[in-house]
Amino acid sequence: MDDCIFCQIVEKKSPAHIVYEDNECLAFLDKFPRTRGHLQLIPKTHYRWVWEIPNMGTFFTIAQTIIRAIIPVLGADCVILTTRGDEVYHAHLWIVPQYIKAVEIRQEAQSVANLLRRALLI
Repeated sequence: MDDCIFCQIVEKKSPAHIVYEDNECLAFLDKFPRTRGHLQLIPKTHYRWVWEIPNMGTFFTIAQTIIRAIIPVLGADCVILTTRGDEVYHAHLWIVPQYIKAVEIRQEAQSVANLLRRALLI
């Protein structure tokens, strides 16, 4: 899908702050974060909807791994997950950390990405 921004990120044709990558999935910081550490988890293969991913259980296990890094590393109180699909037509899971105290989300994305990469060992 040449016009899909997420496929372009998978192919490294478009820049992104990648925090997790394996053979099946990729996670990167959202370009327009709602909170510090807001990221997208996507399958590398283009699917329109999350429920079309052949092994959805593995996809959510990866999300769990990422969340277990976000909470202690970024000091999040909890994490909200959501799938929408109305902005980018590529299956994706929003992983949005939540903080009781207001946290400055303008911290440089590279710094947040580095913290999460170290925690996820990529």
